[in-house]
Amino acid sequence: MLLRFLFLSLGWVSLLSCAHEPRVEALEGAVGRLTQSELTRQFGYPQRFKKLPSGGEVWEYEFLSGNSRCVGYRVYFDQELRSTRWDPSPCR
Repeated sequence: MLLRFLFLSLGWVSLLSCAHEPRVEALEGAVGRLTQSELTRQFGYPQRFKKLPSGGEVWEYEFLSGNSRCVGYRVYFDQELRSTRWDPSPCR
């Protein structure tokens, strides 16, 4: 019974995460005007991030878009933690 409940719970969470629109276009439009904390609030934490020698950071996001197609983005931040630009990135 417990195993069945866990299986159903995991299935429900998976369904919700797939049903949740990744808002790919919204991410593209948000870059350049949102800070790291605002971006995290709207899109969650990145899958990877790295500090840059300039004092900024680069964050990598991956979303499922459309027919389970993976879309990757690198979002660059300046020293004030404001997003400055994004580039497409291959999914890993």
